[in-house]
Amino acid sequence: MAAVLVAVMVSCKEKEDERTSMDGALYMDSNIPEYVIAGESYSFKAGGVTAPDGTAVGYYFTRPITSVKDTLKSEKDTFVYEIPDTLGTFSVTCTAYPVESSDKYYSSSAYITFTIVSDDPVNGSITNIAEHPGDENVELDGRPYKASAAGSLTWLRSNLCTIRRDSSNKEIFGHSFQNSPAMQNILGAYYTWEEAQTACPDGWHLPSDAEWVDLLKSVGAPQDLQPFQDSPSGAGKLMVKACFNGSVMWDYYRNVNIQDAVLSAIPAGYATINDGVYRFSGMKEYAMFWTSDERDGMGVYRYIFEQNDNVYVASADKRTFAASVRCVK
Repeated sequence: MAAVLVAVMVSCKEKEDERTSMDGALYMDSNIPEYVIAGESYSFKAGGVTAPDGTAVGYYFTRPITSVKDTLKSEKDTFVYEIPDTLGTFSVTCTAYPVESSDKYYSSSAYITFTIVSDDPVNGSITNIAEHPGDENVELDGRPYKASAAGSLTWLRSNLCTIRRDSSNKEIFGHSFQNSPAMQNILGAYYTWEEAQTACPDGWHLPSDAEWVDLLKSVGAPQDLQPFQDSPSGAGKLMVKACFNGSVMWDYYRNVNIQDAVLSAIPAGYATINDGVYRFSGMKEYAMFWTSDERDGMGVYRYIFEQNDNVYVASADKRTFAASVRCVK
């Protein structure tokens, strides 16, 4: 259920206001995820409020952007909202009001907030990623990607987006950010280490840490860098000054010179998994990528932290930690 914030609406009057609150607490219920795409439609319902004197309570929903109000007769009715083609974060507000006793009771309001996104490669939510000379156009699992040569390999320039779903549309391989399918082709999918081993399609593979070291050396990391060692440099050349819905993704830090030489890495963060529930963290702070290696029974990954030029190596549980995937060939 979407989160709800409730506020009491009070009008200023010259004389003392003798009104009181209605009984109960206004709730809103909706099937809308945190991130949505233009053209999708979602339903909203509200209820939970009664007038102490037994008179009728009405509800109206206020649309974002246009501020148009749609009035419902009772809490049994459903408000349907079609997502407009405007990127940004907005709220649908519901107000419960005393139909016949506005002189006795206050109205109350609640709202549900969501973010409208787009995966359009030109005018979508992710912007400021330039084409590289020599980029290769490739298609993986029916989706177009850019790929760039670096070191001895060709690397995808965006996170792999492949997610498999069952007949009920439940995600069963790979996962979308904040459980919002709209984000699948924007930040890419989040995979456990076990999923990552088979995520790349035929002709491509998940890079080993040695192949990550080869990439790092090609962008100026120390030539004596060995697998499973942190690199003291190279992050800035892998990062890109991308924006998400107009907001800069990587914050500025003076010791990190972002140049987007190869990977166009964005800070998609990571997820931890507990009893099948994904909890996302680190967006706009970390970029994390699985390798094909394991160490001490755990999966090995490379990661970038926004404040440093290092490219770190770490390990995590193979089934309860989810990160991004870059395929290579």
